[in-house]
Amino acid sequence: MSVLMLIDSISSTLASHLWNPLATRLRYLIEMEENIGKLDSTIKNLEVRKNEIQIRLKISEGKQETCNPEVTEWLEKVTAMETEVKEIKNVQRKRKQSFSYWSKYEIGMQAAKKLKEAKMLHENGAFKQVSFEIPPYFVQEVPTVPLTKGMECNLRDVLQYLKDGKVGIVGIWGMGGVGKTTLLRKINNHFIGVAKENYEFDLVIYVMASTACGIGQLQADIAEKIGLFLKPGSSTEMHASLLLSFLRRKKFLLLLDDLWDYLDLAEAGIPYPSGLNNQKVVLATRYESVCGHMGAQKTIFVECLDQEKAWRLFKEKATEEVINSDVRIKRLAKEVAEECGGLPLALTIIGRAMSTKRTYHEWALALSYLKKSRIHEIPNMGNANHIYTRLKLSYDCLQDKQIKECFLCCSLWPEDYSIWKIDLIDCWMGMGLIEYDTIEEAYDKGYSIIEYLKNACLLEIGYLEDSEVRVHDIIRDMALWISSGCGDQSMKCIVQAGVGMHNITNRETEKWRSARNISLMCNYISELPQIISCSNLQFLSLQQNFRLKVIPPSLFKSILSVTYLDLSWVPIKELPEEIGTLVELQYLKLKQTHIKFLPMAIGQLRKLKYLDLSYIDFLEKIPYGVFSNLSMLQVLNLYGSRYAGCEAEFYSRSHMDYDEFRIEELSCLSRELKALGIMIKKVSTLKKLVGIHGIHVRLLGLYKLNGETSVTLTVPESALILNITDCSELKEFSSVNEPQCYGSHLLRLEILTFWNLPRLEKISMGHLENLRVLHVGKTYLLIDLSCILKLPYLEQLYVSCCNKMKQLVHIKNNINAEVRGEVPIQGFQRLRILQLNSLPSLENLSNSRLDFPSLEYFDVFACPKLKKLPLVHAMVKLRSIRGEKTWWENLKWDDESSSLPLFPFFKASETRLASFRPELDTSVISSPKAFFTKRQPPFHSSVRFTSYLKSMFEAEEFTGP
Repeated sequence: MSVLMLIDSISSTLASHLWNPLATRLRYLIEMEENIGKLDSTIKNLEVRKNEIQIRLKISEGKQETCNPEVTEWLEKVTAMETEVKEIKNVQRKRKQSFSYWSKYEIGMQAAKKLKEAKMLHENGAFKQVSFEIPPYFVQEVPTVPLTKGMECNLRDVLQYLKDGKVGIVGIWGMGGVGKTTLLRKINNHFIGVAKENYEFDLVIYVMASTACGIGQLQADIAEKIGLFLKPGSSTEMHASLLLSFLRRKKFLLLLDDLWDYLDLAEAGIPYPSGLNNQKVVLATRYESVCGHMGAQKTIFVECLDQEKAWRLFKEKATEEVINSDVRIKRLAKEVAEECGGLPLALTIIGRAMSTKRTYHEWALALSYLKKSRIHEIPNMGNANHIYTRLKLSYDCLQDKQIKECFLCCSLWPEDYSIWKIDLIDCWMGMGLIEYDTIEEAYDKGYSIIEYLKNACLLEIGYLEDSEVRVHDIIRDMALWISSGCGDQSMKCIVQAGVGMHNITNRETEKWRSARNISLMCNYISELPQIISCSNLQFLSLQQNFRLKVIPPSLFKSILSVTYLDLSWVPIKELPEEIGTLVELQYLKLKQTHIKFLPMAIGQLRKLKYLDLSYIDFLEKIPYGVFSNLSMLQVLNLYGSRYAGCEAEFYSRSHMDYDEFRIEELSCLSRELKALGIMIKKVSTLKKLVGIHGIHVRLLGLYKLNGETSVTLTVPESALILNITDCSELKEFSSVNEPQCYGSHLLRLEILTFWNLPRLEKISMGHLENLRVLHVGKTYLLIDLSCILKLPYLEQLYVSCCNKMKQLVHIKNNINAEVRGEVPIQGFQRLRILQLNSLPSLENLSNSRLDFPSLEYFDVFACPKLKKLPLVHAMVKLRSIRGEKTWWENLKWDDESSSLPLFPFFKASETRLASFRPELDTSVISSPKAFFTKRQPPFHSSVRFTSYLKSMFEAEEFTGP
């Protein structure tokens, strides 16, 4: 029985194994057509789902999302499935005519399997989420342009700072259009392809932080870059918390572009950068102060390109093909490039615009408009106005209307002119742009505004770093564009300063009808129109027209509303009485004119606040009563003028017996007069002056003190400049100035000059804490200047023509001579400029070793006995040593290596101009144009400059009356 059951089981199993495969194959044969139909239907459903998913992916791409990897894999399988099903159907179609059972079985089997796979694939394609937000990259590339030549060093410096563990914030600053954004974007893109390990940053984030971008927008931009979701509608505080929580765990580099003001990083949600934890910020701004307020440990000032690099960039944009097409175009192209002042923005935009101008005439016209500061009027210049609008942002962001007006005033001077700060502040005062109670407050405000404008990159340092400023050519063009109503042709401000004007045509005067400001300074005008119509005119400057000898009386009747009139450096010999018709006049400048008699009509200018009569060599008479009528006068400047009528002896007690100005008249002005500049020829007059209550002597000159061999002077507290000159009998001068003389105030004196005192033997200094500049010249008997050891803040020292001076200072102490030679005297800690000229007996600077830690410029001319330089190697600020080549070659050194550290600083020169500053190349006065743009006589100098003018202009123009 058991055997039968076993046989039955075996038979049954065997039959099953034989039948089931057979049955399956029979089904493949029987159901082939049905399965192929179902497969077609399933594939169509797959295509519908695939199309739906692709549409969803297309939408997600617009949201900058990335595809789900599972979706990508599914799409690939669907595509493969479609290909395989298509192949099955192709095979079926080919074999339909000669269809064997085996072929039918094979196709049926494939169709059944693919149907099963297709159904599974369709089920798996029901994705809820086909894409994800893109996770933050290490760095995201930003579009930029190639870095201009010369900017690579700035890029290297920033990258080096980023590796410095002590640096958390780096500030990049400079004027608009100079290339700060390009530099910042290059820094960002530098990290593309750079291994994270090189800098150890997890994230590099570049965002704009302009004025239009508030904290909320800045937070949103940063969040987008780092892939952080900020819930819309939440407060900035909530967003800051989320950003802070995310970023404090990251090592990041945040690049903030176009920052205009202080940004509270904590308020925005940015951890305060620390170089130690590799969280760093690099910011770009137009304001140096922003770098300071943000706490930048390192700052980089991005300068305009030098002439060579500027020309290279301009050629690249204008194309060499165009430039080289005509030798005349090449010459003009160089001038056009120079007019851009090295500003990459201007070089690029103007260069591209000129790349389509292929004729000489187009280039000549463009250059003409550029020279006239009228870029916007150049035909077919395209987006040249973009230069002005980009730069105007700096102007728009200035603090208030007053400072904006102060900036626009800077454009009244010629292009490339180095403006004396004092002249600029005087102009602002004269135009009523500075309100003040005391003259010191006025100048403090003025200097502060200058620094503010420099900080905003709207002013630059001038040729004399500490006393002059200049306006970049393109910035000046922008200022003139603003003054003219941003190109609306209103002509309210007419500036033709330094343009080489010889004649004023009727066409020119027609343009003046609606003008409020006219500047014709620094030209060659020899004659003014008899009649012009300027009923709205408030400002007129004719200064430095050295060929203008006559002011027609009718001119004053044409400008009755003028409040500011500058005739300085104009060689007129008389001022018409019609000056009295200018009843609105508040500022009158007659400095360096050739006027002999001051007209009585000046007394009719009852609103006059500022009268400058300085450096008038030929002034013989000031009528009695002129000044006493000027009850609103705040500044009266007679400093440098050789007028001495006020010191004549008058024996009558009645003023009716004399008609000359008297010192006593100033008592009528003491209520309003805030500053007086004057030259005094008698000690008795000086005593009278000091005795007038309320007189603030700012500029004081002691001139030709005849009969005085010794002068002891208590310098007035208000005096800023003291000049002792041409006193032929003076042997000893001493200032008795102790702190108790001024109560809680310090003596203001900053500049002191001793000039042409042939018998002077001794100078004694009192308490002169503020003295910064000392000139000593033509003091032939002076043995030394040991008094300067009492001047702890002296910065500039000029000594010339002291025939008996063997050493500059003599140290009197009891220290052993050997020890004294080793220990430097600490008396010149702040001295920046030392100029020695024509000292034939000078053998050394001191009998002790001297230390000059702040020395920048050292000039030695005509000092043949000075064989050794007492300069120690610690002079890290040294810029140049100038002197004759033979003098340098004959110097004696302690050893051969002593000269090596100083050799790179030596500049051979045979020029010996004691009155000129060593920072300047003396060639700047070699031509009229150079004189106009780069030089004016130093305000404190006692040297006359007429001889220099004679050599540049026609000599007869400057001969005396």
